[in-house]
Amino acid sequence: MDDGIAKQDQSTFLVVDDEPVNAMLLETVLVARGFKVITAANGEEAVERFKEHPIDMVLMDIMMPGIDGYEATRRIKALDRGGFVPVLFVTALTDEQRLAQCVEAGGDDFITKPISRVQLNAKIEAWLRTRELYRTVVAQRDVLRSHQARLEHEQETAERIVARATSSNALNTPGLRYFYSPAAILSGDILLAGRRPNGNLLILIGDFTGHGIGAAVGVPGLAAVYYDLVARGTHPAEMLDAINEKLFRSLPPDMFLTAALIEVDSGRRRVGVWNAGMPPVMLISDGELVATFTSSDLPLGVERNSAPGRRQLSYLDIPERSYLYACSDGIVEVAGEGGSLYGDERLEQTLKNASPGSGFDDLLKQVNDFRSASEPSDDTTLIQLDFDSLISNSSCIGYGAAEAVSWKTELVLDARTLAHVNPVPPMMNLLADLGALEEDRQSLYVVIAELFTNALEHGVLGLDSSLKRNEEGFDSYYQRRAQAMADLDAGEVYIRLHYDPDASGRGVVIEVEDTGPGFDYERILAASDSRDVASAIAAGRGIMLVRALCEDVEYFPPGNRVRVRYKSSA
Repeated sequence: MDDGIAKQDQSTFLVVDDEPVNAMLLETVLVARGFKVITAANGEEAVERFKEHPIDMVLMDIMMPGIDGYEATRRIKALDRGGFVPVLFVTALTDEQRLAQCVEAGGDDFITKPISRVQLNAKIEAWLRTRELYRTVVAQRDVLRSHQARLEHEQETAERIVARATSSNALNTPGLRYFYSPAAILSGDILLAGRRPNGNLLILIGDFTGHGIGAAVGVPGLAAVYYDLVARGTHPAEMLDAINEKLFRSLPPDMFLTAALIEVDSGRRRVGVWNAGMPPVMLISDGELVATFTSSDLPLGVERNSAPGRRQLSYLDIPERSYLYACSDGIVEVAGEGGSLYGDERLEQTLKNASPGSGFDDLLKQVNDFRSASEPSDDTTLIQLDFDSLISNSSCIGYGAAEAVSWKTELVLDARTLAHVNPVPPMMNLLADLGALEEDRQSLYVVIAELFTNALEHGVLGLDSSLKRNEEGFDSYYQRRAQAMADLDAGEVYIRLHYDPDASGRGVVIEVEDTGPGFDYERILAASDSRDVASAIAAGRGIMLVRALCEDVEYFPPGNRVRVRYKSSA
């Protein structure tokens, strides 16, 4: 007989009834539908059959000898096999209390006797659909659990990678305290610290756009570049240019890094700060706000480097009993009651009101008390620099000792090297590595670059600088230079540096010599001293610039060797 309901050939029913006639009636209806039927004459047998076979639905009588239908249902429901098996009570009882007992025992529905085939089929169809829906939900739940487990594993792996990439012993420096709290497993906040070869402590606190994995993807690459540049002694402005260029090339257009770079020069009791998009960096001494370093530049990765070296740190002398505080926007953008933000003003007031050394703890407590939500919604990073502790500990372990050491070095460049290598950047890195005149880096770069250029172009290559007096001459000059470099097969340039921190001040002697024929340096020097501007310019802009920057400039016959002394103004 077809009741308009599709057959369910894969379903197995357990029919439980101590009356064979009732059991046979139910079995006949179910078999006609194409179901498989297993019967049990009492509660004990029903439980055993349920254990032995994969049952899809149970039709349970209530009143049976021994274990009744209530208890049998309880035991069947207790046999959790990871699936949902509907139990439908088949009963002549109409008492509401008895029917309520069916539900309490774990029953899902009931069918009243005498049995209506239409009602029975409708109930079966509805509960089979419910069971199938349950199976679908369970399968989806298992898939989601698998995805969740894999995601958590991947996040934990990524977290370990980020932790290893950003770890540094410099973060454990006495006098440096930090608090780092990600809003998720992974964070866009970054805190890096390292010591340059001259002993200066360099700290980068930053915040990538967004939160979680999307924000954290840039952290390992940035950390690797940062620590490499710090170890090489790269000037902070050049570091920022290098980091900006890497982020601009590697990040998507909607992602960038707000950051603050802090340099602590313990030997000179100076601190330098550069801020691009971060909350104000504050220097506090004896409850007074000594300085506020507000954002003065675009975040890193927004645009290409338009003017190399423009990202300069602002330096100040460090007062006694002073502390520096820097944080990510997870501090100032904490929302309180009514949606108001903690803000820069509260940040400043909290730090000014704190007793010496307690600003770090006071600020964290104030922010936590101010927050209306139970959990932070943003990544949070805070650092405190206790300068007295930093400087005393730096002295104990000998940082900055390179400042008092005199040294000499010589670089010899043959024709093959001259054709492919610009020696000025490595010479500048050497000066930084050995702690020499860091604050005069730009002026020193100009001096070394001009002396080397003159030795290469006019000494080794034999080019005539008079060609550069007009626009057409410039083009001709550099065309000849390119051809001369391509044909270069002989010639050498020697660059000698002597760092001499004597009693009269810190200075560096730079000597550049080439294997060229030399030139009439006395005429050139006389012309550069001339009050006639045209004559002075004709003598050469490079020589004029070097003489303006250096304390002494001395040429040696036949003019292919020059020695200058640059003295620091600091």
